[in-house]
Amino acid sequence: MYIDTDVTMSAHVTAVVKACFAALRQIPSVRRSLSRTTLLTPVYALVVTKVDYCSTVLSCISGQLLQRLQSVFNAAARLVLPARKSEHITPLFRELHWLKVPIMCSRVPLP
Repeated sequence: MYIDTDVTMSAHVTAVVKACFAALRQIPSVRRSLSRTTLLTPVYALVVTKVDYCSTVLSCISGQLLQRLQSVFNAAARLVLPARKSEHITPLFRELHWLKVPIMCSRVPLP
């Protein structure tokens, strides 16, 4: 986990997004030889776990940083369920039984 001097978590989000997109770029090379359920395994292992790690700390980050994390999940959903970038993401999330990032990152106020 990266904490910057302003405690905005932007360094952490930048590192997570960078690592996740690097992993997502490598998965398509094996996508054709895997079933959908098997394809979910590397996506969960390499992407979802990175975003989920320390997600409670991300409870009060800005909407811009949340949108960057959401873009990772959007790209992962489009990788697992082949869809164009112009297609709406909500049906893909429903089919995968995924939640959007702001729902994942709890909005519980800190004491």
